[in-house]
Amino acid sequence: IVTAAHCWRVRAGSSYANSGGTVYHFHSITVHPNFNKSNFDNDIAILRTNTDITYGILVKQANIAGSNYKLADNEVVWAVGWGKTSYDSSKSEQLRHVQFWTINQELCKTRYAMISRDITDNMLCAGWVDVGVRDQCQGDSGGPSR
Repeated sequence: IVTAAHCWRVRAGSSYANSGGTVYHFHSITVHPNFNKSNFDNDIAILRTNTDITYGILVKQANIAGSNYKLADNEVVWAVGWGKTSYDSSKSEQLRHVQFWTINQELCKTRYAMISRDITDNMLCAGWVDVGVRDQCQGDSGGPSR
């Protein structure tokens, strides 16, 4: 299972955060050797489950982009997760999705520098520039984007 390096919970085959599907326990976690907890650079890990994951209509393998894959600016991106639906809300029990667009990396670096945050070349910048309507939120970490 590929996930964020700071996200280690596995439920497959359910659109609910706390019920249905199968909860998989894992026996090892391989975090990227250059993961930086302070700025989330290289925020990726591989979990190895104790048992094989059963694939079916509700559980599929993810497609992983190759090392030379470059996502262009202004490409549509979808993300899913059980995160908060607003800043002051609790996490969602129902799986939700959001659509946004890739943002030029240099623009992203400039904007985040204004609030003293580093954006590295290992990160994907996506959202709604100057609108701020929808985004991923706390609790969505580790979820897939496509």
